[in-house]
Amino acid sequence: MIANPTSFLWPLYRDRSPRVAWTLAVLGLVALIAWADFLTGYNISLVVAYLVPIFLATWMIGRAAGVLTAGLAVGMWVIAFASMHPFSHSILFAVEATLQLAVYIVFVIVLDWLKTALSHADERFAAVLEKLDALVYVFQPGDGRILYANQKCRDVLGGAPRSAREIELRFDASFADKPVPAPEDNGVPSIEVQDAVTGRSYWLVTQAVRWVDGRIVQLHVATDISARKQADEAARQQREKAELSQRLVTAGEMASLLAHELNQPLAAVANYNTGCVNRLRSGNWQSREILEALEKSVVQARRAGAIIQRVREFLRKREPALGPCDLAGIISEVAPMVIADAKRNAVSLRLALERGLPAARADSVLIRQVILNLIKNGIESMQNTPVAGRELQVRLAADSRDVLRVDVADHGCGLPAELAADPVKPFFTTKPDGMGMGLQICRSIVEMHGGRLWATPGVEGGTVFHFTVAVDRP
Repeated sequence: MIANPTSFLWPLYRDRSPRVAWTLAVLGLVALIAWADFLTGYNISLVVAYLVPIFLATWMIGRAAGVLTAGLAVGMWVIAFASMHPFSHSILFAVEATLQLAVYIVFVIVLDWLKTALSHADERFAAVLEKLDALVYVFQPGDGRILYANQKCRDVLGGAPRSAREIELRFDASFADKPVPAPEDNGVPSIEVQDAVTGRSYWLVTQAVRWVDGRIVQLHVATDISARKQADEAARQQREKAELSQRLVTAGEMASLLAHELNQPLAAVANYNTGCVNRLRSGNWQSREILEALEKSVVQARRAGAIIQRVREFLRKREPALGPCDLAGIISEVAPMVIADAKRNAVSLRLALERGLPAARADSVLIRQVILNLIKNGIESMQNTPVAGRELQVRLAADSRDVLRVDVADHGCGLPAELAADPVKPFFTTKPDGMGMGLQICRSIVEMHGGRLWATPGVEGGTVFHFTVAVDRP
């Protein structure tokens, strides 16, 4: 014999108490509507009001409860209404009751289908969140209590977090104590955070959303970007190595050109000094002549030093120093450096520089490298062109009010089919000893300046390489 039946029944009642409470509420509403219908003398039809308890029974308890409530509502109507308002024929009364029950049952079925569809949608949404390869968690602002954390979040943190403070300490991102903006706002700005335990990097995006109960909470999504950062760093290092290699290769190619350039000022220095020595030894000299010869020697020595300094600046690795830059002056400086190479290849070099152009915002050393590489490529592309047609033209013009454009047009072999889609394809070259990185580095330099580099077929054959540089605005 059970000593205390109440203690035995309480767990069962406690587990079913929500269903019991809703059942009592539904029955009370049905009785209240029937009583109100009776008080009004059935002069006002309250049949539609029965949809309220039917809705509550279906949504909160289940479809069976909804059908039973529909039957109960029709029964209450049959018991009370028929006794006071008899129909002209009994069949009409049966038809009325049947129609009411049919409408109620259809309402129950549609409502139950809608509830099931919403439930399945929630399940699918929860399943997607659980399978995401990103940390997803929702917390309540103020106290930072975690309302939801997906499987990835639990795996990374070694268990379900209890508060946003745990995640803040782990990722060094303080958000829980921040005021939550409106759901239409973007919320706290997205930032990059780092896991203090594993050292992995995450891109954390936050958004204010409404929770199931209507309150505003914060949704955070942290995507692992460690692999992307490692790839970017590896690409950056590789690019730096390629750029250094290209500078060294170009420096070697420039050596012969510089030897030609240095030969003239150094020979002039030697001649002036030799002349001064010979005059001094002969004793037949005038101070004015000696002074003029030494001054000319100084000028030539400084000219040789300037040439060497340009090479040092070219080879020295440094960050771009953007500033006002005279593109016409740079092109005019580069032309003498390649004139010897152009003559060896029987190439006619022509400059078409528009006058009165504003200064460009660029690094003169890096832009000089781009122009030099494009000119040398144009010269080398015309090795199989008839001598009469070997002309290379360098044009400078304003592409727009804020952009200058440089064109290097040759009459060479044109672009290969492999480069039709991307003329600046890395590691592709038509030179037997080329690295295939010259144009790639040129494009990197141009894009570093905010411009772009592209190529088009020449009107009379060959290829025209174009690149743009922004105008320097105070």
